[in-house]
Amino acid sequence: MPRLDDVARAAGVSKATASRALSGADGVSPATRERVRRTAGDLGFRASGAARRLATGLTRTIGVLTPSVDRWYFGSVLHGIAHAADAHEHDVLLYDLGAFGRGGHEKFERFMDRGEVDGLVTITWSLVGGDLSRLNELGIPVATVGEPTPHSRSFCLDDDAAGEQAAEHLVRLGHRDLLHMMSETEVQPIDASSSDRRRRAFERVSARHGLRMRPIMTVPTTLEGAHATARELLVRADRPTGIVAGTDEVALGVLLAAHQLGIRVPEQLSVIGVDDVPTAAAFGLTTIRQDPAQHGEDVVAWIMTALAEHPHGRPDAEPDRSHTSYAPVLVIRSSTGAPPV
Repeated sequence: MPRLDDVARAAGVSKATASRALSGADGVSPATRERVRRTAGDLGFRASGAARRLATGLTRTIGVLTPSVDRWYFGSVLHGIAHAADAHEHDVLLYDLGAFGRGGHEKFERFMDRGEVDGLVTITWSLVGGDLSRLNELGIPVATVGEPTPHSRSFCLDDDAAGEQAAEHLVRLGHRDLLHMMSETEVQPIDASSSDRRRRAFERVSARHGLRMRPIMTVPTTLEGAHATARELLVRADRPTGIVAGTDEVALGVLLAAHQLGIRVPEQLSVIGVDDVPTAAAFGLTTIRQDPAQHGEDVVAWIMTALAEHPHGRPDAEPDRSHTSYAPVLVIRSSTGAPPV
């Protein structure tokens, strides 16, 4: 297997110059860099990650801590992160911490011990307790996607506006008897979760318009769990005329239950969700759209900008705690209409 010495000799440069050329470090002319890379390719030489880090201070890796990889929101954020990271010639190091942080602390410690990365993204407050405050010890760009947080740079949907838009849409259609089916908080039971913000927004709209205040119903954030709950609810004689679901998965479970019970949508029941998952259009679901993949791309763009400004990190600097909030978009389809007379 060819070594760096072989590449340097064949390209007619010093070993140090060959190392800088292959790692992308400064101080090498474009012509020399191209000659060294072409020579390395001809010889079948590949620079090690450790060598690149020594030369540039970068691992070309972004770490991601997530509570799940098999749900639409988390998968969409990861898709955006991976796509943007690849465009910047970075890899993604993924740690699945598990819902509610189960086993997460041990995995986080493993990450802190091994995870040499250029930047870190944690999705929807994947960490709990003291682990959050320890992120600043890394001395690298750190951001959270999915929740506003005082601990780091953050990117997320404006859940207050999303909850208000969903409830106001049904009120404008003439509904006075609404129920909010709140999606169960899946990451950690914090007061600042997206589910809580959407619930509080619904309550504000209800109070503002003097609507009947039904108790908030909390359901699992799965189609199956919402479907089972909705079947029990919809067979009652005093069922609401409109349901504001915390997520599209919950809303789709309600639509399925209504179909099975012979309840016509939207003539007898209106349903609105939040997210605009890929299947929402096929079911005619009115919803509040967000784009988690774009959020993932934006967080990588921020990391790359931070790295360009301080490629070797700023371990003693005050972390960036600013927040980017995305405006929700109402998408009207056939699942909402005027209430029954």
